Formats: sequence, C-alpha cells, structure tokens
Amino acid sequence: MNQHRISMHHWALLMLYSLLWLIFLPFLLTIKRLTPVDNGRLGFGMPKGPYKIWIQAASLGEAKLAVNLVQELNSRGVTSILVTTNTRQGMELLEKKLGPNTGKAYFPFDIVCFMGLALLRVKPSCLVLLETEIWPSLLYVCRKNKIPVVLGNGRMSLKSFCRYYFLRKLLAGIGPGEIEAVSRKDRERFSAVFPYAETALMPNIKFDLLNQAEPIAYVQNPLSSYFKPKHPLIVLGSIRKEEEPLIFNVIQRIHINRPKTTVALFPRHLTRIDKWKDLLQKNYIPWILRSDMQTGTAPSGVIIWDKFGELEPAYALARSAFVGGSLMPCGGQNFLEALAQGLIPCVGPFRDNFHWVGNEILDAGLLIEVKDEQELYQKLILSQTGSRENVEKKFREYLQDRLGGTAMLAERAVRNLR
Repeated sequence: MNQHRISMHHWALLMLYSLLWLIFLPFLLTIKRLTPVDNGRLGFGMPKGPYKIWIQAASLGEAKLAVNLVQELNSRGVTSILVTTNTRQGMELLEKKLGPNTGKAYFPFDIVCFMGLALLRVKPSCLVLLETEIWPSLLYVCRKNKIPVVLGNGRMSLKSFCRYYFLRKLLAGIGPGEIEAVSRKDRERFSAVFPYAETALMPNIKFDLLNQAEPIAYVQNPLSSYFKPKHPLIVLGSIRKEEEPLIFNVIQRIHINRPKTTVALFPRHLTRIDKWKDLLQKNYIPWILRSDMQTGTAPSGVIIWDKFGELEPAYALARSAFVGGSLMPCGGQNFLEALAQGLIPCVGPFRDNFHWVGNEILDAGLLIEVKDEQELYQKLILSQTGSRENVEKKFREYLQDRLGGTAMLAERAVRNLR
C-alpha cells in the first residue's frame, strides 16, 4: 500500500478539484453519453456491498476488458464483484454480457463527498482501475480507508502524460499501490506520475479478447442482407475530426475513379455526422445514413454510419479498410479489430495510442502504413490479394506470445484480497 503522506497542501488541492467538479456539474448533466444521471452518480445510490472487488471501466472498450476480467475472476472462485462504467454504451455491454450475480452501476462523479458515500455503500476489499482511469477523489478515499488499488492494463498516451505529470505532486501521494502497464513506455510514464507505486509489465488484455474472437462468417454477418459477397466495399473506420479534410479528398477520388464502390464512413464521434452530410451534399457525392438503409443491394457512394456496434461486421465484408486517428497526430484507433476479421488495414504514421503493439506487426506484413492521403487512396483501391483465412492464421500466430494479460491481472487482484 502506498505510504506517502498527504499534506494539507494536497488536501487543499483535492478540495479545489472537487469544487471545480461541482461548478461544472450542471454542464456534465447535459452530456448525452453520460446519461442517465441516477443517484448512483451521486454516490449514495451505489449498490450495497460488501463487494470483494470493484472494477472501474470508463466506456465501451474498457467494459469489454472488464467482462473478460470478471469471467477470469469467477473461474478463480471470486464472485462478489461490482463493475462500474461512465457511459450508456459501456452499461449496455455489461448488462448484456454479465449475469445478475455481478453488480453493475454507473460510476459516481469524482467529488470527494460523493466518492466517500460510494465507498461506504460498496465496501470493496480491492479496487481495480482499467487503462487510464485516474480519479483523484476515488484514489484519496481508497487510500484513507486502506483499500488496495490496482491499475491494470495500464496505458498512458503522451497527451495524458503531460496532463497528469503537471498534477504529479497531488497524485503521487494518493496513487495506486500497484500498476500493471502494457509497455515499457507506459510503465515509464506511470512511474513518473506515481513514483511510490509498484510498477510491472503485463500483456494487453485486448490480445486475449482478439484470440477468443472468431471471424464473422458471411451468413452470420448482420450486414449481409445489404452487401452481396465480394461487393466493392471500402471501410473508413473511426475517422477523427482532425483528419476529415484528408479523408474527404480520398472519398472524392474514389467517387470519381471508382463510382460503383461503396464507402462505409464511420466517424469516431457521432456529433460529426451532420458535418459530413453537409460536406458530401455540397460536393454532389451521393450518401445515405446507415439507419435509413433498406434490405437489398447497398448503394454506391457513401454510407454514413450512425449506428453503434457494426464496425467489425463491416470489416468482415470489406475489400480494404483504413483505421482513423492516424493520418493526423490523434493517437490512432484500434486497427487490431480489422485484423481479427482477416483484413489487413491501412493506417497513417501516427499510432501513439497503440505503441504497445510494437513494430513487429509491420514486419509480419499485417499492417499497411501510409504517409499521406495520396498513398492511402492508392492502397484502398487495391483489394487484398491474400485470403482472409491466411491473414487470420498469421495474426493468431502473432498473438500467441502476447496472451495471458487477463489471468495476470486477475492474479494481482486476488493477491490483494489476501
């Protein structure tokens, strides 16, 4: 357990931090992805414990990791578990994947008094935070109540590191007792912010999830009623606002030179859909919303995806794909999902969020790196030459030396229970 003492200076900073939360609370209540706002968000409505382990998973991606971790803990005889998440998408996954014996709740707002009430209700023996879940008020009340905290599957982007390093004097004394990072670079960043924590390396749980996933067969694909086999489909996945002008240039060239091709456009944030509609309309590029599609042959032009949960089925049908956040320095989005469907994706040069994957994946020929939108266009119009089966086999071979993260993190949590 972290034994660094908290000074009055730390306490004053925590109070200022909580005050800022209270000031911005009315604004937070209007953010759709944080609704509904129930009494659990205020602490006193949290599920009543005691729970052996409380797992915090920020959103949909972390919720997937949490589900895997809960299943591993259950296999070790640990059943009294609470999982919290910040978003509706995260909660929908938890409710779908976890049975009634696992507690599920929305994560409280990180205000000292709210977190104190939450801890009184939950009474956890151990707290597990996933990836970059650093909440000062929660960390403070856990330390005050001598509750061990493990941060697992730890990732810290350069942007996050700069922000947290600025607050390191506040965070150092209340940080997790143990941090399991997914790469040496992440470990170094966490150690700089939390110098009193024990840090170690672990394989990313995402590798376990990918190894468990099966490619989606055409007859089982929920999008097969719209796309015939070998339909000329190009997927542009998780496109960020910063790279939209570059991606639009690619779409425009595809429309001019490959007019029968369908482009599936997945904006990273649905708030960008209206901007895309206006841009395509003004440039006379035909488009349709995914929610307006009717069963039958998919139209040429652009399909703007306004539904969650269909990116992987789209990768399973695509002839080529680009994974966004990587043409501009936005950190990059998850390109491993495309590989799990037997499709080698294109990415740009900016992939800091996935530096933990390593360059071996490029050496193995499982990723196509492009330097700009011109090169991206040239790669996208070429269909994948190898079979999906061979790509999937090669990808699974790549995964074999990177498995075991879920079991390792479960062992750390169980060890803290003892």
